Amino acid sequence: MPPTTKSLVAAGVLALGLSTTPAVATGPAHADTPTTTSTTSTSSTSTTTESRPRNGYGVRLTTFNILSSAMARGGIDRATRAARWVQGEGATVAAFQEVAKDQLRQMQKSMPGYNFFPRRTLGTRGSAIQIAFKTSEVKVMETGHVMRPFLGWQRPIPYMRFRDRETGRGFWVMAIHNAPGGHEAERDISTRKEVAKIKQMLGKDRPVFVIGDVNERSEFCSHVARATPLVSMNGGTKKKPCPVPRFGGPDWMLGSGAEFSGFAKVYNGISDHPALTAKAWVPSKN
Repeated sequence: MPPTTKSLVAAGVLALGLSTTPAVATGPAHADTPTTTSTTSTSSTSTTTESRPRNGYGVRLTTFNILSSAMARGGIDRATRAARWVQGEGATVAAFQEVAKDQLRQMQKSMPGYNFFPRRTLGTRGSAIQIAFKTSEVKVMETGHVMRPFLGWQRPIPYMRFRDRETGRGFWVMAIHNAPGGHEAERDISTRKEVAKIKQMLGKDRPVFVIGDVNERSEFCSHVARATPLVSMNGGTKKKPCPVPRFGGPDWMLGSGAEFSGFAKVYNGISDHPALTAKAWVPSKN
């Protein structure tokens, strides 16, 4: 049977559609990784992929001293606002200091998709420092703590080893809050113990991130940098590992085994401390 006018028109439309199908561009799977573009075409099986090898990965880190409910009114409100700020930053892992019991409860309610360590598992005096982590991006492989003096008591510094879910590669995070004010002797003891643990972590050949309120302008970073390859995420280098952030302050973010960018010190009015944030890109393993 000869083709009808109707069938010829339909065939022409189909051919035109096939000849004008656009190329498909896809971005990186992880929001914090540098842009990667993959282009495919219906007329060719070739695929081009830009720069970053597929087993590199990104981590967004934050640290925030939220001011304990025991020290100032409005603790629940501060916890709620701090939780929202951290989620707004898209943090993979966040360290919180001065977390009271009621504030921890509130943050757990306000941060769906995040779990916390140590919660209350290390005792009443062991819950003021908390590590929050996004369960969709990382898996917990190991937890622990270092005991050190803080205002006359022995209290824990928590640390965790994570595995990036997308690449299967791991990294360490240590969350710090060292003694304030005139308690220099306690800070010195704490720093020695923290540096010793950092060295053990480095022996595992994984990136190490140390974040928190160290209550020193530059001394803590200088001690860590002399003993380890860690540098400040605020533009630190091997030659100059500890550039003091603008306006100084006791809060620091240090790391090794990664490329750091996007460091920011944010005075958001939630606490008497600013919040710090940075991105870490862990390069591909050859």
